[in-house]
Amino acid sequence: MPDLPTIVSIAALVAVAISLLVQQQQARTAQMVDVRERHFELIKLMLDHPELDYNATARPATDDRLTAIGMSLWVAHWNTLWHIGKLDEKALRFNLGDLFRTPEARTWWTKVGSGWSSKGSRRERRFIAIVTEECNAAPARATPRQPQSRAEAVKTTGAKNS
Repeated sequence: MPDLPTIVSIAALVAVAISLLVQQQQARTAQMVDVRERHFELIKLMLDHPELDYNATARPATDDRLTAIGMSLWVAHWNTLWHIGKLDEKALRFNLGDLFRTPEARTWWTKVGSGWSSKGSRRERRFIAIVTEECNAAPARATPRQPQSRAEAVKTTGAKNS
């Protein structure tokens, strides 16, 4: 039969392990709250200042640096999500595909990509590599002009089959 000090030691180790697990969960929860608050602030900023929104359809003609700041903020947000494990590669590529639809965004990344991050960790280097891959692949994925109306789409489709 085990002696009392051994049982107390095992109980103490179990208590420490449970405490560490609870602390880890609390830290993850705090990270998610921070990320969601940052995302909310980012959206609010884009609504208040449409010139910062890289994806705005009717963006006022202003200093292009503002759009670059907006793009940098979004990439930084995705980078944060990537590092805490809340953005997988598929979702990252989807977001980047949307970002790099415009030549303006591709030009921006071509200029800043090599110096955008310290690339200290393997995970960070992978993030930068994915961003660069999506930037380089975007022109090949450019979609042709969409038909103006459903009738035009039907007419175009019918003409190809004739």
